[in-house]
Amino acid sequence: MTNVVPLQNPNQSVFVLQVRPSPKAGAVRAYADIQYHNAIVKDLSIVAHDGGHFVGFPNTVGKNGKRFPIVEFSEPDRSQIAKAVLDAGKDLL
Repeated sequence: MTNVVPLQNPNQSVFVLQVRPSPKAGAVRAYADIQYHNAIVKDLSIVAHDGGHFVGFPNTVGKNGKRFPIVEFSEPDRSQIAKAVLDAGKDLL
């Protein structure tokens, strides 16, 4: 596994397992896999937007064309995950 980010606090429950560049040119710059407690969440995206970057969480497209989340995180875990993913992917951005 590459780009594994060690946790600063042993009580943290998020590990970035892998960050890989996007195979296509566009707003999505990279994809990441994380471990959250004992679950693995794959394909979080790092997206360029308005001169910055944000983390998109996995979703699926319904028959009506709307996007629906596959997994949702509440605060402060969502922010912690986003920060860890962006820190791990900074070399690819």
